[in-house]
Amino acid sequence: AGDKVTAQIDVEWNNTDGTPGTRDAVYLEQAYVNYAFVDKLSLTTGKFTTYAGWVAADADGLYRINAGPIVALYGGELVGAALNYSASDDLGISLFLVNGLDVETEASTNTNDDFRVSPAIDLVYKAADLGTFNLEAGYDNFNSDSEELSLGANATIKLADYKPLTLAAEVLWRSANDDAANTESTDIGFLAMANHTIPDMAFPMSVTLMLQHVQSEEEAGGTTSAEGDVTEVALALLTNPTGDSHYGFNAEVAYAMANDDTAGTDSDSIIVSLEAIAVIP
Repeated sequence: AGDKVTAQIDVEWNNTDGTPGTRDAVYLEQAYVNYAFVDKLSLTTGKFTTYAGWVAADADGLYRINAGPIVALYGGELVGAALNYSASDDLGISLFLVNGLDVETEASTNTNDDFRVSPAIDLVYKAADLGTFNLEAGYDNFNSDSEELSLGANATIKLADYKPLTLAAEVLWRSANDDAANTESTDIGFLAMANHTIPDMAFPMSVTLMLQHVQSEEEAGGTTSAEGDVTEVALALLTNPTGDSHYGFNAEVAYAMANDDTAGTDSDSIIVSLEAIAVIP
């Protein structure tokens, strides 16, 4: 097969308490094979992370320690296939056919009675000296009475004439309805981020400021039955104290404000986090 075939397996350990619906202590996050069968065209099959969202799935790809509330709109892992086409050096397109858009939280997606094929698309455009722009959409038909549609757009801006600064933004919208239960839910999330390297330091160091906002609403019989939102502001310091990019030591402070309009309650929380990362080459 040579360079035409690649594979990846990601296994996680989680400190689970055995609560129903939570991941097992040892958890298979990804297991897939990618086959580049012709020039500019490849096929990915197996289990892989969600097609949606800007925030990375794993720690070494994040601009901070924690992912934040917007990742709840991304969905979980996918089981199926993705056809990937590199139209040019600047444009990439992936078409997905998978067994539901969230196999992590939807246990029924892997049973014979509820088997389905859900389509999704992911377009990535790289603009020279500016950054990367991404459009994505997915449709999930749970059964004859319920369906879900999600749309998203995000961008990562890295200006060629000012390399210390990285900017990012995302908007994600998701709508689901169940005709049998006469319910409909709508979620919308926003993200804005700025990351700036700190010059003239003994080792690489950068600061990230990130704002996230997620708003959710549910209707039953045409009447709002649940409504709320959460806003989070996070400030993170990312460092490579040894000067090696394979080791990082990071710190973060995040402040979240959650509002439950239905219950008329508000709650605020502060999370302080420290993280050490070692990446095996």
